[in-house]
Amino acid sequence: MENQQTHLRADNVTEVIAFDYSNESLPRDFDIRIEVAEQREILEQS
Repeated sequence: MENQQTHLRADNVTEVIAFDYSNESLPRDFDIRIEVAEQREILEQS
């Protein structure tokens, strides 16, 4: 039987970056559409 050695390689390591939760760069109507969708979801659950 042959001796096989396996080596772990860390080629696909990605950095953890902080997610920016600010929506200041998005247009105002986008924010309103999100708000309406959230309200609709809450109404459908009740």
